[in-house]
Amino acid sequence: MNDRYAASDLEDRYDEESGGFSFNLGDLRSMAYRQRYVVLASVLAALLLGIIATFLMTPQYTAGVSVQIEARNDTIVEEGAIERELRGGEVQRYVQGQVDLIKSRSMATRVANELRLTANDNFLVAMNVEPASEAGTGDNVQRIRRAQVIEALTSNVQITLPFNSNIANITFTSPDPQTAVKVANSYAENLITGNIEQRFEATSYARDFLEKEIADTKKRLEESEKLAILYAKNSQIIDASDGVSTSSDEAAPRSITTANLVQMNNDVAAAKTNRILAEEKWKQAQRTPLMSMPEVLGNSTIQALQNERAQKEAELRELTERYKPGHPVMQDKSTQMASIDSQIRNLAQDIRNSIRDAYEVARRQEASLSQSLGGLKDATLAEQNKRIELNLLSREVDTNRTLYQSLLERYKQVSTNADAATNNISIIDTAEDARKVSPRPFINILLSLFAGLALGALLAFLRETFDDSVRSPDDVKRKLGLPLLGTTPLYDTDMTIIEALGDRKSAIAEAYASVRSSLDFSTADGAPSSMLMTSSQPAEGKSTSAIAIAESFGRAGKRVLLIDADLRIPSLHGYLGLHNNGGFVSVLTGNSSLEREVQNPEGVSFQFLSCGPIPPDPAELMVTGTIRRFMEQHKDQFDVILIDGPPVMGLADSPQIARAVDGAILVVEAGKVHGGQTKTAMRRLGDANANILGVLLTKFDASSTGYGNYYGYDYTYGRTKAEGK
Repeated sequence: MNDRYAASDLEDRYDEESGGFSFNLGDLRSMAYRQRYVVLASVLAALLLGIIATFLMTPQYTAGVSVQIEARNDTIVEEGAIERELRGGEVQRYVQGQVDLIKSRSMATRVANELRLTANDNFLVAMNVEPASEAGTGDNVQRIRRAQVIEALTSNVQITLPFNSNIANITFTSPDPQTAVKVANSYAENLITGNIEQRFEATSYARDFLEKEIADTKKRLEESEKLAILYAKNSQIIDASDGVSTSSDEAAPRSITTANLVQMNNDVAAAKTNRILAEEKWKQAQRTPLMSMPEVLGNSTIQALQNERAQKEAELRELTERYKPGHPVMQDKSTQMASIDSQIRNLAQDIRNSIRDAYEVARRQEASLSQSLGGLKDATLAEQNKRIELNLLSREVDTNRTLYQSLLERYKQVSTNADAATNNISIIDTAEDARKVSPRPFINILLSLFAGLALGALLAFLRETFDDSVRSPDDVKRKLGLPLLGTTPLYDTDMTIIEALGDRKSAIAEAYASVRSSLDFSTADGAPSSMLMTSSQPAEGKSTSAIAIAESFGRAGKRVLLIDADLRIPSLHGYLGLHNNGGFVSVLTGNSSLEREVQNPEGVSFQFLSCGPIPPDPAELMVTGTIRRFMEQHKDQFDVILIDGPPVMGLADSPQIARAVDGAILVVEAGKVHGGQTKTAMRRLGDANANILGVLLTKFDASSTGYGNYYGYDYTYGRTKAEGK
């Protein structure tokens, strides 16, 4: 607790520790007690206004009719159907559309016309509406009266649709119960009539519209067909298709040139394939030995010659055993075998030559077809430029034909079902009696009570929010961020502080003893040897507390000097019944000594140094160096030097004294509106580098602030256990 609080430190402590404006249950109870008159006044005012308004209100009667709205809609596009069930979000949209229709001005006009509400002023008088003045032309009055009737109808009709239901409730409110019944029933009847008329009008309109569209579409179809045929004739584009299309890509007609190109392209592809196969076969024949070619090995003639040669060779081996090589028989067999070998080689060579010839034929055929294909491509490309325009004309023909057929089908359905429209709205319950809906005294008074409570709570909250006064010990920590040294209660003002302290068992004596105990624990070495008592404003109990704390230290056996340092309005000598001829000012100016000026009041346990003569410029006299030298000279004579200084606001004395002493005690009167002056005083002391020991909260009345028996101030000596609880 002996830390020195600078101004910024104090603000930081307030932000971190208080957490801003907050309430607990005790705070709410205390706030309600303090602001009880504000809340009570708000409640009484609201109740009075509610009662007056209830008696001044015109009685209102409401009549209601129930209608069922089937979620169906007309259609003219589905085969064999004129009506379909709505699905999903369409149901909500359709029903909501009917609800909006009931609220519309057009529906109000239908009701007004049916009931002839504009024929006279009876309806407006029944609705408590002042009819239009007769001044001006008749047409002008009639127009204004009609507008008044429509406004009265739309303002007093209500439609409710329960969730997940198709039964709507139409209600009308009027000061006249018969008018309410009549208008509510008229709304339901006109809703049904309008729905039927709308369906017939929609069918008639659809038929007229389709007839016009069919005529226009037929004309466009004929013109587009003529243009397409004329263009094809002039461009010599002949359709060669069979009229059957298998896909969307083949939907367009095919000309002779295009057909030839397609066929030629297929022939070229086939020729190219044949040429590739023949070429590969010829290359394979060139790489393979003549007698190893598959074509040679698989040739039946060659196989027969090879068999014959093998037979001759076997016969030659048999003759070798009987004849010599030069024998004519041997030579004849050898000649036959050579002839067979020659035939085999010639036949194999012919097979190879036939493969080469087949390749050459395939190559020439491919070249010829490719040349022809090139010519057809040029012709086709030339035709395609003309074909683009023809395709556009053909698509327009198809579009017009499809549209024409669709319109014919729709027209057939509309004509067939022109008289098949059904009504999907029906009345469930008609309005027979009107019920009184206002005024409702109990509800109005209850609402006024709640409104008054809400307003009172709001006013109380605002007053508490903008009230910076320190009302309780908890506010010291929350609003100021300083330690609480103690709290002193109110006491009988007819008694002096010395008389009040005379009873050591009294609440005031116990309170200041508690403050003295807190000061003893404010530092590690006990109470500071020199302390300043100050406050932000006058009359906060600073001087009284200075006397009481000095007396408490004196009773504890300490040597105490109490100094009146308020050099502008000294008052301590008056409280103690002493003179003020000389004192603190005389000692500081060197005109006297402390031993000469100090006084010993009767009945107290401390010595007193009055202010003395008031100097012309107290600020110059109360400089920090002067006060510090005074303290250094006399600190050994006393255990505690307690200085009663002037208020901090507007004066430089207290901050200067606070820098010279060991600690400062900030006295704050409980419940006094400070307007931020306490925080300003804290900031000034912090700027002076003063050691603020804490806050002494004076004149605290727990019962008047709503805190009840706070900290046991009602617990006094001499009471029984039952009485003290």
